[in-house]
Amino acid sequence: MAVAQQDSSSGTSLADPHVSPAAPQSPEVASLLRKMATIPHTLNYQGSFTYQHKDNPALQSFRIIHWVEEGVEYERLQHLNGPEREVLRSGKSIGCESLGDQLLQGKISQFGANLARLDQLYKFEIRGPERVAGREATALLALPLDQFRHSSLLTIDNETGLVLKSWLVDETARPLERYQFIDLDLSPDIESLREPKARLHRAAAPQVADCNPTEVKRVERWALGWIPPGFAFVGQRQVRNHIDMLMYTDGLTTFSVFIEEASGAIPEGVAQRGATLAVMDSLSYANKNYRITVVGEIPVVTAQKIAQNIDGIQ
Repeated sequence: MAVAQQDSSSGTSLADPHVSPAAPQSPEVASLLRKMATIPHTLNYQGSFTYQHKDNPALQSFRIIHWVEEGVEYERLQHLNGPEREVLRSGKSIGCESLGDQLLQGKISQFGANLARLDQLYKFEIRGPERVAGREATALLALPLDQFRHSSLLTIDNETGLVLKSWLVDETARPLERYQFIDLDLSPDIESLREPKARLHRAAAPQVADCNPTEVKRVERWALGWIPPGFAFVGQRQVRNHIDMLMYTDGLTTFSVFIEEASGAIPEGVAQRGATLAVMDSLSYANKNYRITVVGEIPVVTAQKIAQNIDGIQ
């Protein structure tokens, strides 16, 4: 059951003294991270990629189409296996940098010196050149300096900053999920991007984080007594049936907390699909019962500790 606990970390996560120190990022690493955070948002491209996670060894295939119209990003994700399905996203202005983008670029000075830098959270290693989807790229290993996040091996396109291949692994080096582009076209026909949608399709919710934030905001109504070092609050909204959704990022990894008033028995436990984990817990506050769900690509001990340290704000 969630423990009622409150401290000054409700809404931001500051650098933790227990995080291992690390050497500053090399210029090559910093350049790759800046490319990842900026250039892909401005591109028109389409490509196919394969995806696999630990709970299903079968390869799944997708096509992604990304384009920019009048300064706004659009994206279509098409399933190439099974029933014809498609996800449509209309995104942010290309001049809009989320907090995650700014953390990736190292542009955190306006948030104060206490917000952890990526090089305080991960050890980055350039693993050398690689060729993916016929393109020259660089493999970058991100090793966490604590037990609260997973390791990533990213292969980043040298020209565009697109992540052409990604492996997310747990503390035993077991792959949790992986994807890899098999083809990429940087000059698609824009008119063809407007072709009819798949018979089964859905529109994804637009981005909710602030555009170009100048300060780290605080959560309304709820207090998180503990969040992993280096994670910062990036947004809050209500989803179906008045469920509060709180979102956090450290620049590379994200997690969300869902808080819903509930009656009757509240299930508690852990569910996982690939790298995405869901920890369910319960909270009693102000004579009401709430269902707590923490969802993200984080270790189970991290999600459980988050869920067990939530309280309401008076």
